[in-house]
Amino acid sequence: MLKEAHELQRLTESALNSLKAAPTPLWERHAPSTVRRITTRIIPWLKPAPLREVVSSDSAARTKADNSQQSATAIAATVKELSARLDQQSKVLATATHALVAAREHLESLEQATLPSSTGRLDQARVRVQQADTTTRLASQQLRELIQGTEVLQLGALSEGQDQAAQKTEFSQKWLSELRTRMQTVDARFGDRHAAIAIELKLKVAETRELISLDHDMTAAEQTAAQANAQLSALRTQRQATPDGSAEAERLDSVIEQTLTTRSQAMQTHEQLAKRLVRVDADVARLNAELGELHQRLAVASNERSALKTLEQKLPESTQVTAPAEGETQERDNKTALNNIREQYLSSQISEAHAFATTGADEIKASLQRIAGRLQATPPPTPIPPFAVIEIVTSALAELTGNDAARANRVLDLLNLHPMEHWPRIAEELSRSVRTRSANNNSVQRDTLDFCRKLASVPRGMEMLQLLSSEGTKPIVAERAKPLRVFWNADEAQQKEPDGKVKAWLQTAKQVARHKLDGSEKSFDDVDHAAFNAVRNGYYSNAPGSPYAQHDQRLKKATMEWVMRAVAANTPEQTTATAPAKSSLPRRLAPTLNKTPFAKSTLDRAYTVGESMGLQSPRRQVDQVITARIKQLEETLKNCRGAPELQLEISAAHAMLDHLKTLEKKGTHLSQATLKKRDGKSMQSLLKARVHQQRLSQIWDKPDANGKRAVNVLQKAQHIELPPLYSELASSKLSVYEAINRVDEHLREILPPALQPAQSVDEVLDQDLSAAIKLLKTRHLSEKSDIVTFFKPFILESRLRDRLRLGGGGTLGLGLPSLPYGLISPTVSPIFSAEKSRSDEAFAQLFMPILGMEMSFGRARTEAAEATIGVAVGGAVAEGVAIQAAFTGRFSAQQTQTSSTLMRFFRTRHKDDEMRGNMLTALDSMVRWDIIEPTQGRRYSGPLESILARNPEVSVSQIDATSSTRNVAARVALRAPAARFKDGSSGASQTLTLEPSLYAEADRIKEQRTETGGFISVVGAKADTAQQRAGVTANLNFAPIASSATPAKKDADYGVQGQGLGLQLGMSRDLAWALEKNEISPFLIGDKQDADLDRHYSTPRDMQAEITANRDLWLLRCIETLEPDETGNKNTPDNRLRAAMHLDAFEATIKRLSKDSKYCQYNVNYSMKGRAGAEIDGYRGIQTLALQRGDAQAAEKARQAIDDILLTKETWRPLVLIVRERARDSTVVGWRNLLRWQKLSNVDGQRTAAQFPPP
Repeated sequence: MLKEAHELQRLTESALNSLKAAPTPLWERHAPSTVRRITTRIIPWLKPAPLREVVSSDSAARTKADNSQQSATAIAATVKELSARLDQQSKVLATATHALVAAREHLESLEQATLPSSTGRLDQARVRVQQADTTTRLASQQLRELIQGTEVLQLGALSEGQDQAAQKTEFSQKWLSELRTRMQTVDARFGDRHAAIAIELKLKVAETRELISLDHDMTAAEQTAAQANAQLSALRTQRQATPDGSAEAERLDSVIEQTLTTRSQAMQTHEQLAKRLVRVDADVARLNAELGELHQRLAVASNERSALKTLEQKLPESTQVTAPAEGETQERDNKTALNNIREQYLSSQISEAHAFATTGADEIKASLQRIAGRLQATPPPTPIPPFAVIEIVTSALAELTGNDAARANRVLDLLNLHPMEHWPRIAEELSRSVRTRSANNNSVQRDTLDFCRKLASVPRGMEMLQLLSSEGTKPIVAERAKPLRVFWNADEAQQKEPDGKVKAWLQTAKQVARHKLDGSEKSFDDVDHAAFNAVRNGYYSNAPGSPYAQHDQRLKKATMEWVMRAVAANTPEQTTATAPAKSSLPRRLAPTLNKTPFAKSTLDRAYTVGESMGLQSPRRQVDQVITARIKQLEETLKNCRGAPELQLEISAAHAMLDHLKTLEKKGTHLSQATLKKRDGKSMQSLLKARVHQQRLSQIWDKPDANGKRAVNVLQKAQHIELPPLYSELASSKLSVYEAINRVDEHLREILPPALQPAQSVDEVLDQDLSAAIKLLKTRHLSEKSDIVTFFKPFILESRLRDRLRLGGGGTLGLGLPSLPYGLISPTVSPIFSAEKSRSDEAFAQLFMPILGMEMSFGRARTEAAEATIGVAVGGAVAEGVAIQAAFTGRFSAQQTQTSSTLMRFFRTRHKDDEMRGNMLTALDSMVRWDIIEPTQGRRYSGPLESILARNPEVSVSQIDATSSTRNVAARVALRAPAARFKDGSSGASQTLTLEPSLYAEADRIKEQRTETGGFISVVGAKADTAQQRAGVTANLNFAPIASSATPAKKDADYGVQGQGLGLQLGMSRDLAWALEKNEISPFLIGDKQDADLDRHYSTPRDMQAEITANRDLWLLRCIETLEPDETGNKNTPDNRLRAAMHLDAFEATIKRLSKDSKYCQYNVNYSMKGRAGAEIDGYRGIQTLALQRGDAQAAEKARQAIDDILLTKETWRPLVLIVRERARDSTVVGWRNLLRWQKLSNVDGQRTAAQFPPP
């Protein structure tokens, strides 16, 4: 109960703190430290670009006022103002239209007049018509821009924000009420406990008093006995002096008899009391201890109860957190006003503000009214704003029909007669038919098909086609939308494609799409499904040079060339016929060529980095199996003590297992160990010691006839040899696992059936284990299937945000390591160096972000330049010994271009295991594409076709990312002592320097990433990072050829600086680290917009401030992930308590991590709401059509509208809080003096340390 009370106290205090917390803006850092706030104010470069700037590329949009705090009354007033503006603009358009009609009528009257008018009057009339037409078009355009503006959408978002505030208030009311109820319940239980303790206390007091009373009784009995003894002594003295037979003698005898009786009774009573109080001291001590404990428990209960009552008094009353009825009325009025303005906007748009408005729109108005009616249903068949649907439909039809409203209306009427599945069949029939058709019918059908193709290229185009169909009152389901989109995209690409083979490939995709729509049971070849999935991923050609072919080539390179390079690097010079040929010498000499991420050293570091972060790996997997096998064999050997004839074999097996356990304790990974001769020697020593100990035990257990044990009798040591099997193992270079298997087989052969080992626990995993054991034994890839073996444990055990990246490559560069002209001064010398380099790296990465699990294979190229400038100050303290202090500053810049192929599977809650299995299948398809037999049809032509055929849910995209880094560093070093072993004025000399230093550096990193292709793709991601470090280093520098200066002339204090050759051994440690990162990741799922907004920090302060300010929202977010009750409701009292407990545990975890780990990143992640995504999709559709017709101005306005939505606070909602740890192992081997020639091996690891809501 005390634990429950403590938890309840924490939850209540957290709720009270959140009630007191001030609102925090979404766009600004919540809780920067005072030092950082002052520092970044002085040097703004030390903080990243504001989140608003990262989200939007439009400075005008970023500077708009944030009106998120408007009240319902203010929203209604703004609605009224917008209505007035709409009316005014409509009047302007009506006036302009009337003037245009009048001008046209006047011109027609002049042109049709009986008497010809003068040329001047006709020209003036034409000018008037032209001016009126321009004015009308301008007024129409202004009205369209007003209707397409974001004002009404933003007002709707503000209204939604008020709904969210009301929901938050209601949640707070319920939660505080439940806290109060729980506190009262606990208080009642404390009262009962208080009463129970009081009763128990009374009983203990009574028992103590009874013991005290008994003690008093025993004392009284002692006193009575003593008095009786004294009286008896006096009476006996008197009796002796009294003559026998006298009356006095008889009286004394009677008194003596009574006194004896009294003494006897007193002694009997004392004896009885003594027996009862034989443990009185112990009983009193026990009772005192129990009384003390009861008093302590009573005090604790009273304190806890008092604390709960104090907190309960601090809780606000229900009326304090309940929105007033007046606010509810304003809310209703607010929503009514918004609905009215939406209807007014839509009505005005249909009447006079669409693409056909300037050329006469009466013919199409009825069809648009029908569409508008469907869009105003509850719920609507598509969440796209109605004005965007009308604009997209009319703009597309206007472009197709040449602004012919009647022709466009026929298309809409025809679409309304049939379901969507009707038109793919018509398209196929028209493409094959040679029959004569009526020109009119053919024209309408072809217009309709062209319109379907055009909408298929627009975001959510299938939703709009569904709206226009005969089933337009119902939303489209994904199972229909995907094949429809694939069909129309393939159909359009087929019409533009000149290559016959590509056309045939697209035709197979169309056929699969049609049969998916029809629900046909017809089976297709695997490669036909691959074509369908390729088009679904946005690849409309498989011709050489196409993006599809580029992906296929890159994946082939990853599975063949990279593996062959890794194998060749570990192949001895005397190559065999089956060994892969090494690359040419010039190619091997260039570190930027012949690169692979699967080098032997890279794999070893990947095991170490992954295991250090708790990630599963083949090495850990086999280590665990070997440990289990050792334990199993030990159990078998324990049961073999009853077979004396086999003791040598059993002892040898024990010796081998003891040796293996010793290696394991020393840190050796048994999965990678192979037995060598020194292992045999160790096993023989252990065997000898074990046999000797057994003999001593036997001598001790068997004494001679006289009962003596000859344990001290000197005996000649017997020579003990390992049994043949173990001698053979020690020289066979078998892996530990193989050696254990050999021993297991040997024991099965020699042991009787009752003592044989049990069946191996890993036989069911024999295939996977054998591949892993082979990989670990060779310590490098031997064949391409080893890629699957390596990644499989990582894939199957990966968690959210886990990441493993392997990279290998090299760097080439030129540098200027010292000044060519410098001072010859014993006190001051300049420091200057410069370098320019280029690095190329091949990489493979496994990552599981929020979006889903992904694997990428590609290349990163980095162009870098840096310069160091400084001065060294100091002088000689003795001959050949100097002390110097060096002050240097380094400026560097680098830009990294990354290009890779990405495979991704979308993450669905509670289906992570299925996603992991899909990724493993995709990787296997990529690696073994030329081995796997298809289910039906011809073999796969490449890895990409295999992936697409066997993984229908895969998304394959091209990543193009750019990272630009600017670094400024300062360093203060003390070179003490600097010893020169030979005078450098006339020749080479050697120096030895111990150089401790302090450093501080700051980075600014700007990142951009976009993906092309892929059913799920990140488009336009941006991030800005500011990072600072400070630390210490200690270097030991040795220069066998030290730099020196040659005087320009005799006694000159300047001259030409010589070049030195320096070697360095050093270590460094960070003392402080700070990071702040702002990031937006827009992504598409199919053709639907979504996005994540991320803020990253190096301390938990900002995350804790986020939780405190928005606790109710985060609790509601957690409740979304919990199981509903039997009615389907998730927001239940039990779930509210469960969510609060999860959040409390998360807060405790991040407090612990802030103390235990100094390199955690604290990530606050917000996600785009579905409503905002649909609004953006509407503007994306408008933008797409504007770009197709070359209207850059309209496209720019649509982009600005998207920025406005992104910068609205109500666009975003809390999604997840994540704390992650990162580890990196980077090894550089080579030369860096004048010429830079280095080989790189990089391994990056990342794991999730804490997450809320929990997975």
